[in-house]
Parts: sequence; C-alpha cells; structure tokens
Amino acid sequence: MNNLSRTAVFSFLFASTLIANAQTLRVQILNGKNGKPVGNEHVNLFRTGDFGDLAGDRNVRGFTTDADGVITTSDISPDIHSFLISVDWHRQCNENEKVNRMAFSLAEIFSKGIVSENSCKAKVRRPAEPGTLILFVRDETFFEKMAH
Repeated sequence: MNNLSRTAVFSFLFASTLIANAQTLRVQILNGKNGKPVGNEHVNLFRTGDFGDLAGDRNVRGFTTDADGVITTSDISPDIHSFLISVDWHRQCNENEKVNRMAFSLAEIFSKGIVSENSCKAKVRRPAEPGTLILFVRDETFFEKMAH
C-alpha cells in the first residue's frame, strides 16, 4: 500500500470512530401531574460549573420541545459531564429543590437512561432508555412567575 492509500484508510477509520462516538442526548419533558408531554416549550441545557451550554458556548442557545415534549442534541463538548435543565414557566417536580438545580450525569444517561423524581404525582411514571432523560415538571405558580 502506498502512502496515499494508507492516509486515506487512516482518515476513514478516524472519521468513523468520531462519528460512532457522537452520542445523541434525548430529553423528554412531561407534566408531572398527568404524564402528558410538555410540547412547544423553550428549554435550556446548562453545563454545570460555569455558565454555558453543552457545546461549550457561553451564548446559550435554547431548544423547543416537539409535540411529544422531546428535544435532542448531539452537539456536546467532550469536557461536559453533567448539566442542568430549565424549562420556561415550569419547575421540576422535585421535593428537595425549589428551583431547577438538579444536575444530571451524561454518563448515567447514556449508559442506562434517567427518570427524574416526580413529587407532583408519584403514580405517574415512565421508563427511560439509554440516552434518554425523562424530566417531570409542573407549571409555575403565580408568585413563581412574578419572581422572573
């Protein structure tokens, strides 16, 4: 094999490895009281530690959920290990937190999937597949909205 062929094969294998390692994060936002999808809502994903999004950009770009309450992204910086979620005009169904400060591990999501706590109505449950985070939220109260 000549040098050009070796370079082409090496480049192909390297590119294939990068593509195979790019994982897609799927986040589904559900109403914690009735289990229905929260569609057409603005969602921000913030990396933990310092301000920025999952791609490492300090200008956080948001997502909009589809009709099934789902957002997806594979634009994740390799140095991001956990993140926070903020859904406009909603709060997480989490007894221990009054604000959206629950960090979620990317490694855990990609290995087995995560279903967030649902203190709004414990009977409402969903299974999560690897690569998926299911987040239960509730509408903000009048006073929570006024605090914005």
